[in-house]
Parts: sequence; C-alpha cells; structure tokens
Amino acid sequence: METVILFSPLIGAIIAGFGWRYIGELAAQYITTGLLFLACLLSWIVFFSHGPDVEKFHILNFIQSGTLDTSWSIRLDRLTSIMLVVVTTVSALVHLYS
Repeated sequence: METVILFSPLIGAIIAGFGWRYIGELAAQYITTGLLFLACLLSWIVFFSHGPDVEKFHILNFIQSGTLDTSWSIRLDRLTSIMLVVVTTVSALVHLYS
C-alpha cells in the first residue's frame, strides 16, 4: 500500500505527460486526478491503521559496496503518516480545483 501511495501520482503524471495525445485530454485529467485521490485515500488508511512502531519498506537497491548499503526504501513512522495525509490531501484538492 505504501508503494502505491508513492508511485501512483508518478504513474499518473507519466501517463498524462506522454500519452495525452492517445487517450485525450479529458481522460488524462481523470486518470491523474483519480490516481492522486487514490494516494490520498490510502494515506488516510495508513494514518488510521498505523501504530507507534517504525516500519521500513524496501523498494530497490541502489549502491552496495562492502558494508555500505544505500537502498531506496520508505521509513514509515507516526510523523511520516501525518505528513502523508497533509501533503496528499492538499495536493489532491489543489489538483481537483485547478
């Protein structure tokens, strides 16, 4: 669910940016707005269901050399879930209004 929150607005932007000529402007608007509201809804679900513990979701490896391990991951704690709600809700409403 956390990766969907992270990547659904990005996928909507890619679809609308590169494929709007094929699917039309109205369909691109509906897809981007729908995916942004999906991220908003899922961030509210994470906010209400997440406990006080810290979770780490691994996305992919970036650099591994000896003991150095820099991987792309999402660290989810209480502050992160609050910021997910604030950022996705405001951006979804601004996107809908514009």
